[in-house]
Amino acid sequence: MNRLSSQPTLPLTAFILAGGRSRRMGTDKALQAYLNSPLIQYAIRVGQSISADVRIIGEPGRYASLGLPVIPDIGESLGPLSGIYTALQHSPTLFSAVMACDMPLMSPSFFQLMIGRLPGPDAVAMRFSDGAVEPLCSIYSSTCLAFASQNLANRKLKIADLLSQVAVEYISEDELHRHGLTREIFTNVNTPEDLNLLASYITEA
Repeated sequence: MNRLSSQPTLPLTAFILAGGRSRRMGTDKALQAYLNSPLIQYAIRVGQSISADVRIIGEPGRYASLGLPVIPDIGESLGPLSGIYTALQHSPTLFSAVMACDMPLMSPSFFQLMIGRLPGPDAVAMRFSDGAVEPLCSIYSSTCLAFASQNLANRKLKIADLLSQVAVEYISEDELHRHGLTREIFTNVNTPEDLNLLASYITEA
């Protein structure tokens, strides 16, 4: 297994996306407990492993107690693209790591793998063997901001549209495996059933 650097090679700001409405969970999933910690804490730990500057995109009243800067969506909240746009608008660095708040199995090693592709592309993301892309556990540069703004104005809300407009480097599933990682790290939690299944899996493992 290749060794990955424990430190990023250039300044990076980490943003945790917690602005979703959690309709399927029925309550704020970011604060749901998983192995005695809120789901969002796992994302925060990953963020802190790659950056000294970790910020949350969400409602300040909900997350102020976590001790990190909390930034509400700029303008009308239109899903994950709004969160990415808000993150890039507030980022003091050229590159920003963006991760959803509901991936408790995410590994810092995956972000180090993406960081290793910088500073060349406008974005770095995971693309699985079946062609699916994971855009909410990715790195975006400030060059994506204008495209995100234009897409929001035109109601082109799919992040796939944004990625089609910029230069992207994709991490392959084979590369993921070469670094001792599997697609399980991208497991996300949307419902109480998802949370229970994940807890059961960990207990049985």
